[in-house]
Amino acid sequence: MKLTLFIAIIIFLRYLVLRLVDFGAPEKSRRKTEWEYRVSFAKLNQELYENADRHKKEELIYYYTHKIRQTDHYGTSSFANMPKPLQVAYLINELEMEVNNGGYLQFFTNSTGRYTEETLEALRAIGATYNHELILKAVQLLRKHGETHENLNERINSEELHKIMMTSDFYANEELMKEMYELDKKFYAYKEDISTLKMDYIEKHKNSLWKELEEKYSS
Repeated sequence: MKLTLFIAIIIFLRYLVLRLVDFGAPEKSRRKTEWEYRVSFAKLNQELYENADRHKKEELIYYYTHKIRQTDHYGTSSFANMPKPLQVAYLINELEMEVNNGGYLQFFTNSTGRYTEETLEALRAIGATYNHELILKAVQLLRKHGETHENLNERINSEELHKIMMTSDFYANEELMKEMYELDKKFYAYKEDISTLKMDYIEKHKNSLWKELEEKYSS
């Protein structure tokens, strides 16, 4: 009887100790994704850029712009202080990603919608007249159906993005969805290679970029 009680006490104490150790242990940090690692260690300077092929150049700019944007958690100051060529590249990249993933409605309802005017300016800067016209038509469609990208931006700033996505009335507007989808198909046709236009723009303005990068970010 005594032996049984002793064994029971030992088992209980062992369980208690393990629970206390587990309780006091720090929480395991979430493992970073490959994308997060690439952003964290991103660098951009003249030497890296000039020694890279076209695809690698595009990668260097993509990850480095996100590294800059993460300095204030994608706030307004990191974008405003970014050198103009990187602003343009960032906006074009975000446009492609959002529209390819979910059409123009996703572009407007995600945080990219806050930069609609800047995206239009970026498309003008690289000479992407076809895609510039598509966004203008998308904005006109929103207004036709009693919505504006400015109103969407206000709701984005005041509410959680997923809440807007779930409750926004225009997702139940079949006519708007159909008309927007027709614009999406025109984008997917890729009658204009905005990636090439973007990189041509970077090449044209790269000489002024390196000094500004050094001054602002010491890369």
